Amino acid sequence: MHSICETQRYIYQTEGVCPPEIHFCIQANILRDVRFVGGGCPGNAQLVSRLLNERPITEVLELLNGITCRNDTSCPQQLAEAIEAAQGGRIEPAYSFKVYTDPLPRNRMALIGNLDGNSDILAALLRDIRQEGVETVVCLGNLTGASCDDNKLFQVIKKEGLLAVQGELDWRYAQGTESTAFAPLEQTQRDRLVRLPQLITFRIADKTGIGFYGAYLQDLPGFSDFEPFALEINMVTGLTQFLQDESVFPALESMTAQFEAQVIVFSQIQKWGTWHIGGVDFISLGPAFDGNRIMWGLLAEGAEKIDFKIIKKSNVRRIV
Repeated sequence: MHSICETQRYIYQTEGVCPPEIHFCIQANILRDVRFVGGGCPGNAQLVSRLLNERPITEVLELLNGITCRNDTSCPQQLAEAIEAAQGGRIEPAYSFKVYTDPLPRNRMALIGNLDGNSDILAALLRDIRQEGVETVVCLGNLTGASCDDNKLFQVIKKEGLLAVQGELDWRYAQGTESTAFAPLEQTQRDRLVRLPQLITFRIADKTGIGFYGAYLQDLPGFSDFEPFALEINMVTGLTQFLQDESVFPALESMTAQFEAQVIVFSQIQKWGTWHIGGVDFISLGPAFDGNRIMWGLLAEGAEKIDFKIIKKSNVRRIV
């Protein structure tokens, strides 16, 4: 049961307006952190969000209800309906992070680590990956980086239908809290980032797999041990320090029987590695490019267990 003082985060799917989602929080009947995501006028949306922030729900609803723009509704009206749905229990509070479930079982998957905003590296990787007959490609953050090429990278990801998982830097870009050393990002691209999942689930052979970037998930508002796959996240990031502390492997093995996932992929430490402990495959993804070679991981169904292979190619000439 939720405490009345607990901050509850909601994601509302809109109807009849430009932004497909509205994100907002409610704490003790106070509205916070409203964000219209994915379309419409970003300037007006930010103004509405600032004016409504920290206001009592009753006051907000009086201001919002009855405003129309198109299709007999409006962004303010949709926000009013979202708040009323939250209060009436017609939508559930969102988890602290977003989960995407790949709907199809896979036999061969390509896994890509940090791209750092470089679309040329991604293009070179895809040329190589297409030769291996993979069924899907998963980019496991950070997608963005110091490159001014972030916008082009998003275009490639969308065009190629790649699955993309939000990394910590991507999350900071989405919130507008990235380092000043990084290139500015258009609001439309920030909205794309905020809508990305932070964890993906998939089926490889007869096993359940998950992929996520790293420990920043534990610092997201509302993260708890009741989140999806929280045990796996806590064991990988906290107990084992991303499988770098072998002294705790016996403790890890004792916990794997409680895992929902049998394949766990992560990429924060930017080192390639694979471990098989207690019947679970743990895979760490390194960077997509090390200055000389492009690198990606091939995850495939094996005869008796999951087969993971690191593919490294000297493709500098094709990148620069």
